[in-house]
Amino acid sequence: MARNGFFGVRNSHFAECTDEATLTYKKPVHVPGTVEISMEPSVETGTSHADNEVWLEEQQDNGGSGTMSFYDTESSDEVRKLIAELVGWEIMEDGRTNLKANKKPKPFAFMCEQPGHVLGRRRCLLMCQLQKPSNTMTTTAETPEITQLDYPFTWKPVIPPSGTADDRTSGYDSFSGNDDYETFFDAVNIDGLVKTTTPTTPPAQQGS
Repeated sequence: MARNGFFGVRNSHFAECTDEATLTYKKPVHVPGTVEISMEPSVETGTSHADNEVWLEEQQDNGGSGTMSFYDTESSDEVRKLIAELVGWEIMEDGRTNLKANKKPKPFAFMCEQPGHVLGRRRCLLMCQLQKPSNTMTTTAETPEITQLDYPFTWKPVIPPSGTADDRTSGYDSFSGNDDYETFFDAVNIDGLVKTTTPTTPPAQQGS
């Protein structure tokens, strides 16, 4: 069997969520200059003891948090406007960015790609929240450094439309060779996140 390993990250896309109840999104927008994406899941485990043994053990997936680092989120009008909406800023009529303090950030889906030695992976996190970026501006030296923008973010599980609590999900992955892999970034696709079951008809009882 061929051995696979993932390396690097590219093809970051943001898709603004327009309706959280129905998980409806605008068309994903490519954000260039991905440097690093860190993701730390948040899973809580609760254990109850009785009769000198573990009675019940439950896990709760609460999503997670991380940091998205980019070199370029401002050279494109489209990306600059989108980022402003997602962090709670506002683009003014003259093109300047109003660094507003009290505007509510909009939720979005985050998509990215990790190439692989044999198999590539593309991921979509359905309900993310972006925070205002941090950056360090340094003087130019013999070796110039591009200013890196670091955006803290969080994500949380959602219940897809027509789903139940058992269908809670943070998103989905697709792998090279899957039917949707080539069109993955065209749209956020929640089809199939709720598994449908076909009711079984009990066999007819034969008469005696």
